[in-house]
Amino acid sequence: MKIGIIANKIYSEEIGQFFHHFLDWLRLNRVDYCVESEFAGIAGYPHGIALFRMLKEADMLVILGGDGTILRAARLMGNDQIPMLGIRFGRLGFLAELSGQTYDSELKDILAGKYRIDERMVLETRILPENERYFALNDVVVLRSPSSKLLTTEVYVDEVYMNTFRSDGLIIASPTGSTAYSMSAGGPILSPGINAMIINPICPHMLSNRPTVISGDCSVNIRFKELSDGCMLTVDGQEDIPVNAETRINVNKASYSVKLVRSMNSSFFSVVRNKLKWTQ
Repeated sequence: MKIGIIANKIYSEEIGQFFHHFLDWLRLNRVDYCVESEFAGIAGYPHGIALFRMLKEADMLVILGGDGTILRAARLMGNDQIPMLGIRFGRLGFLAELSGQTYDSELKDILAGKYRIDERMVLETRILPENERYFALNDVVVLRSPSSKLLTTEVYVDEVYMNTFRSDGLIIASPTGSTAYSMSAGGPILSPGINAMIINPICPHMLSNRPTVISGDCSVNIRFKELSDGCMLTVDGQEDIPVNAETRINVNKASYSVKLVRSMNSSFFSVVRNKLKWTQ
């Protein structure tokens, strides 16, 4: 098995030290590897390769960093997805499987083929009339600027009118994104294998406006009934696209999924218990 290494583009001393120790570990265990050129240049590694070449050569990507780095890697791959294994540093993440401090035995098992693939739904967002497309593993969020008035958004599900929300914004989240911004805004936690989307208004003006779970096979259409200025569409918290009153936003399930590598003994609910400090 050959692995490709992608790391947080914001270079830190912790990741830099781990990276060089990790290369020694791979050589010691006779694991073939390649390193993405952008990070290689920052880390002083002279043999980096372009991402498109890595996707052709590697059987698995190892992502060094937190969940944000995994989101970035998923977006860069587009529909050319290969399995990703996250190695996290610091805070416990929902997507990164291994810890940079305790990865040794679990990674050996994974490289020996003892793992499973966790398929994660991706959201495809079209911005009309420009027909620009964006893809999100977590969520797409419409947000007002701090100085603008409440947004008034009309939401249609499969072209059937659902509701008009007056709020600070609107979150459309995948099951993976249910533990991200949507959860902070009072949304439900969804098991990642569910075929569903969450429609979640942010600080709605009406107390009766609650988060709603719909089928992942539905199409969500967002139109602006009232929009002053300063409105932004954010994709996975990493891409910001200005929108205006004439903009229409369509969100659907993408034709591809993201593949996350999981240890045989890993559990979504054990991660949730640890992260949210549920009763043990």
